[in-house]
Amino acid sequence: MAQDNREFIKVNQILGKQASIGPIPAEQLLPWIAIIVVCYVLTNGLLSLGMGWFFATSFWLIISWWILTGKQPHQFLDRWRNPPGTEWCNSNSIYISPIPEYRPWWVRRRYADSQVQIRFKPLIVPNQYGGKSKLMPFQNEVNICCIAEIKKDDREVAALLLDKGNSQYQLVFGFRIAGLHDILHENEVSEFAHSIEEGLKELPPGEKITFCTGCYSDDTESYPLRTDSTRGVPHKRQTPLTALADDCHLKPVSVLLRNEQLRVEQLKEAGSRQIWNQIAFCTWTSDDEAGSQQKDFVGGLIEKFRKFGSWAVELITGNKRIYQEEFFKKLLLQGFQQGFIQWELLLNTKIGLEVTPCNATDLWQWLWNRFNEGAAPPIPQVITLKETETGLELTETLTTDKHICTLLIEGQQGRSACPEHRGDNDRVYLTGKSKVCGVMVVTDPPVGWSNAQEQLKWVWKILAYSYVHDTEAWVEISRSNDFLIQDNLARQAKQSKTARTLAITKGQGRDVGAEIKQEESFEAQRRLYEGTKALHCAPVFLVYRHSAQELTHACNLLANSFETAKVIRERNIAWEIWLQTLPITCKWLLHGGNLSERRITLDTRTVSGIMPLTVPKDIDKQGVEFLTSRGGKPIYVDLFHQQIGRALITGTSGSGKSVLGWRFALEALANNIPVVGMDISASGNSTFKTAIELLGEQGAYYDISSGSSNLLEPPDLRRFDKSERERRMESWKDFIRKALTAIAMGKVENPHLAQRVDALLVKALDVFLKDPEIITRYNRAFEMGWLSPEWQQIPTLPDFVKFCTRERLNLRSFEEIDRQALNQIQNQVSALLASRLGKAIARPSTFSPLPAIKFFALSGLSNEQDAYLMAINAHSACIRNALSHPKSLFIGDELSVLLRKDGFAQIIGETCATGRKEGIAVLLMSQDPDTICECSTGAQIMQNMTYRITGRITSSGIASFQQYLGYPVNIISQNATEAFLPRTSDLYSCWLVETGGRFWRTRFYPGEMMLASVANNQDEREARERVMAQYPDTAKGNLLGLRAFTDAYIPALKENRGFKHIGQEIHQTTALRDWLRPTVSPADRLNQSGASLQEEGDRSENNDGQQAESSLIAS
Repeated sequence: MAQDNREFIKVNQILGKQASIGPIPAEQLLPWIAIIVVCYVLTNGLLSLGMGWFFATSFWLIISWWILTGKQPHQFLDRWRNPPGTEWCNSNSIYISPIPEYRPWWVRRRYADSQVQIRFKPLIVPNQYGGKSKLMPFQNEVNICCIAEIKKDDREVAALLLDKGNSQYQLVFGFRIAGLHDILHENEVSEFAHSIEEGLKELPPGEKITFCTGCYSDDTESYPLRTDSTRGVPHKRQTPLTALADDCHLKPVSVLLRNEQLRVEQLKEAGSRQIWNQIAFCTWTSDDEAGSQQKDFVGGLIEKFRKFGSWAVELITGNKRIYQEEFFKKLLLQGFQQGFIQWELLLNTKIGLEVTPCNATDLWQWLWNRFNEGAAPPIPQVITLKETETGLELTETLTTDKHICTLLIEGQQGRSACPEHRGDNDRVYLTGKSKVCGVMVVTDPPVGWSNAQEQLKWVWKILAYSYVHDTEAWVEISRSNDFLIQDNLARQAKQSKTARTLAITKGQGRDVGAEIKQEESFEAQRRLYEGTKALHCAPVFLVYRHSAQELTHACNLLANSFETAKVIRERNIAWEIWLQTLPITCKWLLHGGNLSERRITLDTRTVSGIMPLTVPKDIDKQGVEFLTSRGGKPIYVDLFHQQIGRALITGTSGSGKSVLGWRFALEALANNIPVVGMDISASGNSTFKTAIELLGEQGAYYDISSGSSNLLEPPDLRRFDKSERERRMESWKDFIRKALTAIAMGKVENPHLAQRVDALLVKALDVFLKDPEIITRYNRAFEMGWLSPEWQQIPTLPDFVKFCTRERLNLRSFEEIDRQALNQIQNQVSALLASRLGKAIARPSTFSPLPAIKFFALSGLSNEQDAYLMAINAHSACIRNALSHPKSLFIGDELSVLLRKDGFAQIIGETCATGRKEGIAVLLMSQDPDTICECSTGAQIMQNMTYRITGRITSSGIASFQQYLGYPVNIISQNATEAFLPRTSDLYSCWLVETGGRFWRTRFYPGEMMLASVANNQDEREARERVMAQYPDTAKGNLLGLRAFTDAYIPALKENRGFKHIGQEIHQTTALRDWLRPTVSPADRLNQSGASLQEEGDRSENNDGQQAESSLIAS
């Protein structure tokens, strides 16, 4: 029965506890019996001391044992257990195929057909102290034979084949899990809670499912996503950044990417950035006839007779090896049908998790990374059952004769990967990874959870603490014995009733403890009778660090993070519990070798609280990286690869919008995708100006007061075929027509006239672009290139106006409305050409037609209409840029004033709605969503926004996000708190990312040089100008100046010291140096001081470029 989301969920602490037998605690019964038997044999059988000595000795030993062991005898007994031998060693075992037919002749002669595993004797070697050391083969600790692969029903799954002995085998299937998101809607919480509760009721008896969720600082700690090859387990962030930096055509962008790599490494070392992985291992166990083990008495008796008959037939016919092959065919087939299919159905459909079965490569890589770092070698042995047209075919693929365990622990590059305990009971040394592993065990579950959402997130909240990293949560779940559980509960209820009655009889009043115990017993019985199942749970946390001191500190912090649950560090048998977590052994976690049950018992309603299922879901596989606020999981927002996306960034001034927006621009430039942007800045100093100037000729920062952009400059379509050229040219003509209509109509509100103006402009553009002279001038301009005399002759708006006459348009039926429309066009365009704005849009462009980024600073315009027309021109340049390339990015920063104009709002709306087919990605930035949502095409814009990224907002802005975006108050209200302000000490800003109705609370950590390039406060700009002025105005000088500014700016920003001192010392030192050595130029001084960045224009020498990048990021 699903619980209310707001209902307190209480854990029944009495479930699974054993009832005492009279005055004897249940866990003490067997030890006491053993003590009594031993005492009787000693006192009366051997020494004949009489019954007095027997009773006295027994009483003394029982009381001593009780005092020493208490309620958990295992803690006392485990102190006397030592790790195996002096140390583990690699016995270099060979692989023995389970199928005798596939074994080499010398293996057949040496080992029996039924023998699969070799148990090695301890190795006795002299030590440096003159004694003997006993080395225990690590291969004796595991049960794995090889990896099995099943290809049936168009499925390809894999499992670990384990040998349990006595012809019993176990298949362990792996499933990668896309866990529950950390921010769920209320209906999702109740659905997941109910699905988990109902699904776990159907766990197969005798089998187990083990969940593992791990967070790792190092990318290579986790197994990779499925690929066709295992060549290299790349750093999931460093490798793509390296590839982008290597392939990018713009050296400054490469430098900023290299600097971001340094930032990623710093976050990794601090534990702020972590890779999260979830995997589940499910078992299916067979007997020696490849059938399920669960049989009743009669079935077992029949099975024994059948086994005897099979043995007799094999003995008489001599075909044991053939039967052996058929046995494994049947084993893998039944494992697929009864094991894999059932587990996948349970996890996917009944529990509702998104799971993907692991193939052989996934399992092998995961196993390899348990003992080693980096990429795994080829899989050593795979047994494959394949369905063919002729039936089932069993094959074996070998790449080495070494046993799979031998390959795992033999290490690489001369360093062994065999685990070591070094005689320590509380840690395991993973030599192949240079790490130490500690074990934490949950001994008592929490009292409960305030609601279902907190229950599902309990383990995630613990693992997501800022001080928790390189930690794994392992939880093994299996069915308990329902009869024993119910019997224990009934006996505890009776004992509690007896205790209450006795207390009243003796006049002691009410026994409150007995009453509570009885109520809990009745409640547990009620749940069991209603259908709830009891489950054995073994929760264990593995903590990895580089040294024993770090491990002790990390374990102490983690132990105090579990609220009401009790978690202790395993001090006695850490090596054994670590082995039990490995899926290559048949051991049960926290079970076996103990007189008492170490596992905790929960019912299906409460067990989800200790299951590590919650981890924030991924958004995209690549793109701009955010880190989740809790857990530091990388989340990517991609506007260019998987789909052409649109993003809206909102936040108050100072929330970091411009820094984040520039990172999206860098992502486009790094992928050689051109960018066009518009920015309405009051002071004329755009946030992006310095960053754009770093690109030299590849960056065009277009200020209306000092440049021009030809409105009628067409896109360069020479790279496309004829049909694509014609399609894109029609798209450009359509946009230009709308721009010209906006110019011609101005503020005139006359729909009939506007319709005729639009029709005449369609005809005028067609005549204009078909004119032979115009075509020749266009072609010559593009052939000779920018800055050529021919470029200055490219057709412009004054040339177009000449075609807006009755004669040039050949208007035969010329009406009054036609005359008014032509006059409107000519008058408006003529007035525009006479203004400062006209010079900006009606002359040849003063920047290259193909720069990497064009940014229009819409500042200093005299009135709103000028800004509107300039915005239309900028948007035309954007369309021109987009049509010239398969993909492009349009950035609109603070366009609230322009969006009030219906014409401009319509243009932006159409770009968002239809620009995807032209490859135009859109990024809009605003302080709030009000202006965008209230404009004439607000609904069209917002419906096409793939991502909505919200930073710090004001408390009054919460209502806007509720009204226009439908955000829940409990989610968006956190954006108005102080916790969402950018943290300058750690250099990050906070963002709420939403896509598809799902939310992520994240942080954005910019690269230091990138942050310095877009710092835009007045003090920051002045400090940057002072530093940059000390370097030559070249590509090399700008980058070196930015690096010098970064080195001074970042410490000042973190320490909040102000920026007025930055650049002052440099200026004085440079002035003194110039006075002492006036004949040496600044560039020569930079070369003499060891600066290795190549000179501007000398980009052909790759070695110099690489040295430059290294010099710039090594700050």
